[in-house]
Amino acid sequence: MTKEPGIRERKRAETRRALVGAATELFLDRGVAATSVEDIAARAGVARRTFFLHFPAKEDVLFHYLEGHVRRAVRALDDVPDGADAAQGVDAVLATLVDLFDDPEAGTDELADLRAELVTASRGLPASLVVRLQRAQTELVDALRERFPDPAGWPTLSAHLGAGMGAAAAAAVAVDRPGDRARAIRDAVDRAGAGFRPA
Repeated sequence: MTKEPGIRERKRAETRRALVGAATELFLDRGVAATSVEDIAARAGVARRTFFLHFPAKEDVLFHYLEGHVRRAVRALDDVPDGADAAQGVDAVLATLVDLFDDPEAGTDELADLRAELVTASRGLPASLVVRLQRAQTELVDALRERFPDPAGWPTLSAHLGAGMGAAAAAAVAVDRPGDRARAIRDAVDRAGAGFRPA
């Protein structure tokens, strides 16, 4: 009985990987616009409703890696030394996110060009990405509050986290070449955080 949650989680992860794989193949072959949710579900061998248990829309598959980024950023708080303050926790989270955006194995994949096209067509951050970023920020805020209960100046720290995440996402989708993207993200996060650090 205690093994059942683990089995469910493994099955869920397998289904998610199948959906990402199917969507990737179809997007690259047909393009995002010409691919339907039904197409993706059929290719993955699942029901249409199963797709929506994992992704709210087909465009969300393009940003499937973000949840993993958030989990790794939360785990980075385990490495923040005892006695550190919440500001150091925020810095650790943002540094981890920047490193992940700079990692060619952690989001810079065969769907990168399609993400860039979607951003261009949306004239900014797609609505699905905005929702995901809001959800990610909430998860990171919860993790920080758990690690640093009732820190002084929390509204400012939360704003610093949000500014850094927004800057990273905007820079990531605005720059085409991976080498330029990494530099742009680091610069954007640094500039976003400058106003929140003591002079």
